Amino acid sequence: MQTVIDNYEELRMDLIKNDRRFSSKNGHLCFDGVDVVELAKKYGTPFYVFSEKEIVRNIDEIKEAFNSHQKTKIFFASKACSVMGILKAVKDSGICVEANSLYEVKKALEIGFKGEQIVFNGVVKKVKDLEVAISNDLYLINVDSEFELNNIEEISTRLKKVANVCVRIEPSVKAAGTHEQLDTSFHAKAGLDREQAIDICKRILQMPYVKLKGLHMHVGDQLPIVEPFADACRVLVEESMSIEKELGIKFELINVGGGISTAYKYEKDKIKTVESNMHIGFSAKDFANAMIKEIHKWNKDIEICIEPGRKVVGSAAILISELSCQKNKTLHPLNAKDPITHIEWKFIDAGYSVLSDSQHFNWFFYVYNASKINEKHNYSVRLAGPLCDGGDWFRIGTNGDREFLLPKESTVGDFIVFIDAGAYTIESQTTYNNRPRTAVVIIDKNGNDRLIRREDTYADILSYDIY
Repeated sequence: MQTVIDNYEELRMDLIKNDRRFSSKNGHLCFDGVDVVELAKKYGTPFYVFSEKEIVRNIDEIKEAFNSHQKTKIFFASKACSVMGILKAVKDSGICVEANSLYEVKKALEIGFKGEQIVFNGVVKKVKDLEVAISNDLYLINVDSEFELNNIEEISTRLKKVANVCVRIEPSVKAAGTHEQLDTSFHAKAGLDREQAIDICKRILQMPYVKLKGLHMHVGDQLPIVEPFADACRVLVEESMSIEKELGIKFELINVGGGISTAYKYEKDKIKTVESNMHIGFSAKDFANAMIKEIHKWNKDIEICIEPGRKVVGSAAILISELSCQKNKTLHPLNAKDPITHIEWKFIDAGYSVLSDSQHFNWFFYVYNASKINEKHNYSVRLAGPLCDGGDWFRIGTNGDREFLLPKESTVGDFIVFIDAGAYTIESQTTYNNRPRTAVVIIDKNGNDRLIRREDTYADILSYDIY
């Protein structure tokens, strides 16, 4: 137990002394130089806070990683976070955007992305979705099925508009080490079989308004190692070379998808309590090198498209919640001979309706008391949310699998933060128990905080019902 505490204390000190995002002032945690406690008082919990500087730093890291291949296009996977203020920060950074639904396409257009800066993915693209995509001259539509291709052919011919497409294939490479539901390259619902690719490409070449640009893949999300990306890219390159030779064509690009991971458990963390995909053994540079190495065996001048999401926004946000209730409960043993123990429960105002990944994937987040960040986090508690659901408590903790370490003096009114909470969290919120989806705040490049999404109101929630 003491070893666990000592290690977590080392991590806490490293956070406030060495992490580019965090510091402490007057005993409070600061994020991008802004006092988290003051933010909590200003905006009301629970809510998310993003750092525009961190978003830009992450994008610059990806750009730098691919600097040995100048013809690289970066498309931010907006499913990771499509709040308009975040999309604007991404657009201002100079990269493009990837969408996975009609409304993601529309939000990208609304915030100012041009059609030529948007890639459209998805296993279900309805006729109305494709009509919008083709009408707005999207850079790419990644074709996911022959059924979808038939619709693209019909719509593009009817509109007399060119539809630029990639054919998404499944490389059938196991995305080792990640959550089963995050593996998109092996026995997955997305993409076409590799064996189908040649016939699909032949068909596209006969279509008057459909332009074949290349092949596309996606390996998965949050892999702990880079090797599956290299293996899958090798498959994609081999298939591209084979199709080019057989059909006598030259592809303009290769789209290797996203999947650059971000660390949720840090290198100094010695507590092995969660899945391996929380620890990451490769960087954006490693990802880039793996892809470029395979692609350059085929073509050094082809355009590479990538679709990172989590890497862009994952480390760029924190969730702030208030410690709202506490109690001590008896834990009776199953075996009568074992001793009776007691559990200290701390309840915050953010449950799995606010932080869905914590329940869905048993995700790990470092948790700190922002009100007492300089005090030792050495007291074990169970942390729970407010929902009327026995499962609404956080199981993957910092002290073993079930408990978190906070200062012993943590009490009602303190503000608790989850860090690295920027990816897929806001997008996954629900209104279970008719609790509102949260507000979102951004700290801009100048260090000013502002609201970029307000919390749902009662009127918002009521407005969906017809009675």
